[in-house]
Amino acid sequence: MNEVLRAIRERRSVRAFRPDPVEPEKVEAILEAGRWAPSGRNTQPWRFVLVESPEKRAALARLVPQRDMIATAPLTLAVLLDRRAGYDELKDAQGIGACAQNVLLAVHALGLGACWIGRARDREVEALLGAREGEELMMLIPIGYPAENPPPRERKPLSELVRRI
Repeated sequence: MNEVLRAIRERRSVRAFRPDPVEPEKVEAILEAGRWAPSGRNTQPWRFVLVESPEKRAALARLVPQRDMIATAPLTLAVLLDRRAGYDELKDAQGIGACAQNVLLAVHALGLGACWIGRARDREVEALLGAREGEELMMLIPIGYPAENPPPRERKPLSELVRRI
């Protein structure tokens, strides 16, 4: 099977992390993968904030229900929407989703784990992140070396998802 298709099928949401730091070259590769996502009119409306310091990670963990994931992951990637860069709310959100999928697949390909946390438009979190004028939180992605190996989750058969006309 093609390595990209294999990665899509084998990627899992990881919610428990080892304390080992993530190497800087892996962090850069993850950010590059996000940067290369498609977006409407190539506006690239995503902005990234890396939460790496123990103090900021602890403060962020206090603001979200997924505090254990944020507190134990050696880094959390916050993905923000820059409304000044985008042009259409729905298409910008779709581009952010594509960006997140690229990030998650890169994380998996590099032997790391991550989980997409759908925390959005949270003013307290945005303040902690130093969000700029016009930037809105779209998601948090804790990233690290997995301390668990989640099993595959069941998927609906294509016969339930696809109509051919």
